[in-house]
Amino acid sequence: MFFIFAIIIFIKVISPYLKLLFCWVVCFGFWQTCFAQTGDSGESGKPLVAVKRIALVDLDGVLRNADANNRIRELLDGQRAKFQEEFRAVEVDLQQSERDLLSKRDLMAKGEYDKLVTAFQVRVAELQKDIQYKRQSIDNAYQKALRRIRSLALEEVTKIAGEKKIDLILKRDSSVIFLPHLNISDEVLNRLNERTKDARFEVEINKPTVE
Repeated sequence: MFFIFAIIIFIKVISPYLKLLFCWVVCFGFWQTCFAQTGDSGESGKPLVAVKRIALVDLDGVLRNADANNRIRELLDGQRAKFQEEFRAVEVDLQQSERDLLSKRDLMAKGEYDKLVTAFQVRVAELQKDIQYKRQSIDNAYQKALRRIRSLALEEVTKIAGEKKIDLILKRDSSVIFLPHLNISDEVLNRLNERTKDARFEVEINKPTVE
């Protein structure tokens, strides 16, 4: 009883922020004590595991700032620029073909001219399909590489958890207030960069198969 009375007096003289933090700590400690005393267990009859050490990680931030991610972006940007040059060359050729076609409109029979128009339209459609396919291929290649980097990052998170005997790792954005040392994002990023510093990434763009 005296302990509770002393807590009430202490709360009255501290700042609102510390009141919130202090109350949270007291309640959390009280809950842990009650839990330990009751020896509660789940419906399966097995004792619940007490979480003693937790950590936070901003996995999206790690992937966004990873050196491997930046290298992949540079590689894909170079591939995208190469495609654009190829498409511009084909576009110039199509524009010239269109001018030549229009110049023959009054010099040819309608049937023959319509065949040339149809052939030209097929070329334009093929170019549009090729552009769409290569753009999609670049996006798919990036997503595939990003999934690989994410998998490596999660492996490093798992290693850190084992080395530091961390029971639970939560997403960084799931917490509002936390102690800085709980955030392991920088350590994960450094390990990921070290692990992938010599990795080579390639982008394969294959022609779509005709069924």
